[in-house]
Amino acid sequence: MQIDKQHWLNDLLNEAHSLGASDIHLSPNKPPIFRIAGQLRSMSHFENSSSDSIQAWLTQQLPQHNIQENQQVNFAFNHFDTEQRVRVTVYQTTSGISLALRLLSKLPPAPDVLGQPRFLSQISPFAQGLVLVTGPTGSGKSTTLASWLNAAQMKHPAHFVTIEDPIEYEFPQGQGLVHQCELGTHFANHEGALSDVLRRDPDVILLGELRDLASIELALRFAETGHLVLATLHSANATDAILRVVDVFPSTSRDFVRHVLSNVLLGVVAQRLFTCHTPTAHQGRIANYEVLTNTSAVKNLIKEHKEAQLSSVMQTSATHHMMTFDQHRQELTSSGLLPR
Repeated sequence: MQIDKQHWLNDLLNEAHSLGASDIHLSPNKPPIFRIAGQLRSMSHFENSSSDSIQAWLTQQLPQHNIQENQQVNFAFNHFDTEQRVRVTVYQTTSGISLALRLLSKLPPAPDVLGQPRFLSQISPFAQGLVLVTGPTGSGKSTTLASWLNAAQMKHPAHFVTIEDPIEYEFPQGQGLVHQCELGTHFANHEGALSDVLRRDPDVILLGELRDLASIELALRFAETGHLVLATLHSANATDAILRVVDVFPSTSRDFVRHVLSNVLLGVVAQRLFTCHTPTAHQGRIANYEVLTNTSAVKNLIKEHKEAQLSSVMQTSATHHMMTFDQHRQELTSSGLLPR
């Protein structure tokens, strides 16, 4: 299919929306690739992307930004034809500048659409402590947090401040007050956000992804000040999330970090996605969750560096809303949402 050069990406976004795609991948001299229900599909009826068309579109979107070699850039925009929010990651490859686009609804999906665990639904925006949502890239972590935040701000008169990279979802007016900030636009870095955010009198701070020591330290410090802090993390499961937080610090500081984490942690929700063709599936996929809540037993295991025992605690603590991936997958299978 010949693409109108004036509407190069618009045609692709309209097609992706009609097919229910969650992602678009664009690389020079290759056809567009859509991810539909978790599977990649080549759109060979479209002409190959070119370096010129990608660069021209980026120049239009980011007129003040020079994409340097080996630089990755993240931003988002509204696509008016489909009323979607599109998150864009720009990155360099051997063939030139490439794009990964994530297609999002403008408004976050409701928690029941995502099948969110009870632990999340019971968190009050006036609670104090740290909630981590963890999983691999593309597992819907930021969507989970946005869904919780939207449901909470519709019902509670609390002040929600987000620090995102980039801003993904929009939030309608509810009983709460939501202020969204973007790294690189409103704050140069996480360190610069610390004192500024606290002066804004927040009840809830949504930090987005914890990528390094600075962002993890910031999350712990915010939680220590008596706020509710929610953030995402890349890890395979709930236990690995605890280890990831601790291990990013120098070895001489880890005992102290375990003490702080054990005191401020409210819980960890790990998630991964499976392809699912039932009518209730969100974008053709369904979330499989693992939940760790910070009971006195969990707190002691974290303090004593006995994270290897956390899986056993999750298996036997359903009354505290805990569950392992295997236990939740069995629930999904028994209810017919996943094949046996």
